[in-house]
Amino acid sequence: MKSIIVAAGIALAGLLGAQASQTPASVAPPEQWTLDPVHSAALFRIHHAGAGRFWGRFNDVSGTVDWNRDDSAAPEFAVAVAAESIDTGNTKLDGHLKAPDFFNAREFESITFNSTGGERLGERRWRITGDMTLLGVTKPIEAEVEVTGVVGSPVMAKAGWEAKFEIDRSAFGMDWGIDRGALSDDVQLIVALEGGIEPGR
Repeated sequence: MKSIIVAAGIALAGLLGAQASQTPASVAPPEQWTLDPVHSAALFRIHHAGAGRFWGRFNDVSGTVDWNRDDSAAPEFAVAVAAESIDTGNTKLDGHLKAPDFFNAREFESITFNSTGGERLGERRWRITGDMTLLGVTKPIEAEVEVTGVVGSPVMAKAGWEAKFEIDRSAFGMDWGIDRGALSDDVQLIVALEGGIEPGR
């Protein structure tokens, strides 16, 4: 009887060991996509003087996305936006927005976002949490992200993501115009990203 129990224990240990050794192989590491600055941009919308809403954008967006194209896990974002690249279509307004009243682009060159987790909302749709740093202040934010497409081969491919979220700019220390109603505190953002995998990367 004792020998049967020992044999059963050895067999069970062998089975558990085999399962453990198979687990890492069954979970593929994420592919890393390098963002294409030509086809990526960050857009923002803010309420002006309690009247109209106007749009601006940042033209210089860089970083990486770690994500498997089978969408088996949430994408992981490491994104940087150059504050100096702000573009409203008006040179004078751009200059004010780069100044210390707003983005203080000389002192704080980048606005960054690094994801910390994700929850699936549906097919190719995620609720992504992460840390946003603006004016040297880091705050947790939450964004709804859609995988907008993926094309190509395992060696060379492109994929896209679009994130939508809202922030209160005063939480980051940007409060110009809020007290007198010149500009709203809340800002809506859309960040459109395209990344690629190419040989040698």
